[in-house]
Amino acid sequence: MENQVYRNEDVSLDAIKDKVIAVLGYGIQGGPQALCMRDSGLNVIVGAGPRELFSDWDEAEADGFDVYSIAEATKRADIVHVLIADPAQPAVYRQSIHENLKPNCTLSFAHGFNILYGAIIPPDNVNVVLFVPNSPGHMVREKFLQGSGIYGAVAVDQDVTGDAMEIVLAIAKSVGSTRVGVVEVDFQSETEGDNFEEQVLYGGTIHLMKAVFDTMVDHGYPPYFAYAKAIRSLRTVVDVMDEIGIEAYISERSSRTAEFAVRMSGPRVINYDEIKNILNETEQGDFAARWMQEWQLGMPRLHRMRRTGRESVMEKIGHEWRKMFGKG
Repeated sequence: MENQVYRNEDVSLDAIKDKVIAVLGYGIQGGPQALCMRDSGLNVIVGAGPRELFSDWDEAEADGFDVYSIAEATKRADIVHVLIADPAQPAVYRQSIHENLKPNCTLSFAHGFNILYGAIIPPDNVNVVLFVPNSPGHMVREKFLQGSGIYGAVAVDQDVTGDAMEIVLAIAKSVGSTRVGVVEVDFQSETEGDNFEEQVLYGGTIHLMKAVFDTMVDHGYPPYFAYAKAIRSLRTVVDVMDEIGIEAYISERSSRTAEFAVRMSGPRVINYDEIKNILNETEQGDFAARWMQEWQLGMPRLHRMRRTGRESVMEKIGHEWRKMFGKG
């Protein structure tokens, strides 16, 4: 697939301006995206609840949206934008979405997980598309309000109306992503690339920071000093690399001591064989299978790891640090 990038001037909202858009779920992505869409002049309703079990219904109502059950919102919608947690989607889809989809409507996702792995099989008379902003929802909203946006990706898996790409690009534009650029991918690339990134880049970076902190503290360095080295120093470095490029940062913005350290010792930290193993597991569906099993069992390992993480010395030091130094 060619690296097609779409920007504001390439995209019109005409494909969706007269449609009813149901945002299902009013959480991390649902709330921010729904607010941006409404600010873009679109007709947005929210599917949430059940009201007695989840707070998203009341939150959406407080923000001024018409809120319905997921089944009712789906019935009313021309575009069904599913922003429920991936593992919860199959059951909700079977119970409330599938039978309520209008012919020729558009079923939209923010991650291709359930479509790629067959946990959700849409009817053959609806569009199936994907729009994912490359950021948590609060940043999508923040950048939108600043007049900018978050880089994103779009994909079409099923096009029954002939304008599915125009529809998903308009969704991307309505939350600000085409202000900076949206790239066309396919469901497999988005899903496996996202799963791989989260395991290696996010998981690797977070555990590397923990390893730096633990090793320094174990060897007698003051915990606050170790925390600053393990976490705070990385933030500004990443911002500069994003702005001017990695090589420009290493050779022009860092000290010669830092450059020597990065080039000589950095590769020793990385296990390329293990990174390749993780990519292979991701492409073979092993990661997806483990995650779905974990969800179905009630996430026992995740809950245990969350508790261990909250009780770690690094988290306690971080809590104290933020009280003393704030975001500086």
